[in-house]
Amino acid sequence: MSRAAKITFACSCLFAAGTIVFVHRSQELERESMYQGVIRDQERRSQQREQNIREFDETRALHAELVKAQPDVGAKPSSSEQAANSNMSK
Repeated sequence: MSRAAKITFACSCLFAAGTIVFVHRSQELERESMYQGVIRDQERRSQQREQNIREFDETRALHAELVKAQPDVGAKPSSSEQAANSNMSK
């Protein structure tokens, strides 16, 4: 083989090896960035779940407070309430 052919062959081999290393490294970096995305999504879901639990607890406390403040619809009115209602109807 001539000297030029040997140099061309060597350059071609180095270029192919460099391309393979570059693609392999690129895939590793891409895989790592995708995994970081999964971790971020899990953290975001965890924070959203905690926020939903807090909002649910607040809503439940507000509901309990409103139920306490609301008169009992099914209960019999007391004698003073009956008297006040009968005076209003006259």
